[in-house]
Amino acid sequence: MFRKWIALLLWAVPLACTAQNIDLLILNKNYNEALFQIRKNLEVRPDAELYLKLANVYRQLLMPLFAANSLENSIAMDSTNSKYLAEYADLQTDLGNPYKAVAYYQRAVVYSPEDFNLQYKLGRAFMSIENYQKAYGVFMMIRYKDSTNVVYNKQLGLAALRIGKTDQAIDLFESVLASNPNDFNTYQNLILLYMKNVDAVQIVRTSDRGLYFLPENPAILLRGATSLYNLGEYEEAKPFYERYLAQNDSALDVLKNYGITLYFCKESEKAISLLEKYFYQVPNDPNVDFYLGLAYRDIANLSRSAEFLEMAVACAQPTYLAEMCHHLGKVYGLNREFELSIKALQKAFNFNTKKVEILCEIAKTYEEYNPNKKLALNYYNQYLKEAGDSAVNAKYAQERIRIIGEATLHKKK
Repeated sequence: MFRKWIALLLWAVPLACTAQNIDLLILNKNYNEALFQIRKNLEVRPDAELYLKLANVYRQLLMPLFAANSLENSIAMDSTNSKYLAEYADLQTDLGNPYKAVAYYQRAVVYSPEDFNLQYKLGRAFMSIENYQKAYGVFMMIRYKDSTNVVYNKQLGLAALRIGKTDQAIDLFESVLASNPNDFNTYQNLILLYMKNVDAVQIVRTSDRGLYFLPENPAILLRGATSLYNLGEYEEAKPFYERYLAQNDSALDVLKNYGITLYFCKESEKAISLLEKYFYQVPNDPNVDFYLGLAYRDIANLSRSAEFLEMAVACAQPTYLAEMCHHLGKVYGLNREFELSIKALQKAFNFNTKKVEILCEIAKTYEEYNPNKKLALNYYNQYLKEAGDSAVNAKYAQERIRIIGEATLHKKK
């Protein structure tokens, strides 16, 4: 028995020395010599660890397919070793095969259930194949055992965001920033979530907080501006756009949104200047044409306003046609072009019959320019029939019907 132990020791010592020598060669980046030594030893005796080292060398030499073959040999010799399974999964991720990576990470986790980093990799793999529900389940399991790790919490937050658990994602991202206030991507995600929650106050707070730690970061400025713009919070969006444009080139979409923001902030001349720059490069954008029309109306350039509103109507999607025709009708009315005004208002109502107040506007317009008040009377009656006695202009319409009726009787007498 003693002789057997001696023989085993004599065999193990040179093997250990060889392994140390190979590790030293790899550490010193002497990859060609490391390859030679590993292959020479594998010819004498196949060994799973040596195949792993061979795979690592191949990966350093950017030969991933050779590395995959080596790792397959390791797994063939020891199929329950989570280290080999995880290394193979990592390599499959690098090779762009996330589905195969998921399968091997799952196998690895079975044999090392307490390895949180391994579970984290499995969760990331599920995220990469857009199986967000599975990823969420994995990250929640990790959180039950380690609720303080910033990296794990961030990934759980991303998974929660993807499956619509907005409040949980917000709580997680806030906790991440409490520990790591320089995390740029978390600010971006948090602003997006607050936009989904229609919370302009928190968008401003989060943007300002991010800009404190990452001064004048263009992406945070733009995300804050765009989110507030999308919520219709134009006064709050305006300073973020201004700070962004002060230091960065103005992309067309930024010009467009900032120009519309200026219109709502009652800075019509500035809005026209920006929106016309966009218009000359993208002349068929109905939103830009529409807001240019409104801005020109606000500075009393009614002919120019009508031109842009007509263009907006010509290229608008059906969803927006009612609103655009409505404003075009108002502009024609202000410009004393009553027939055109009525046609535009009639189109607006036809596009959206729920906008019953337009009927009252048509009636008013007929009453103003047409001596025959019968048409006005018909529209007032239609308005009351469609809108009911509790409508905004119901009392006005009833009064006009009474006055027109009395005037008609007086003429007959």
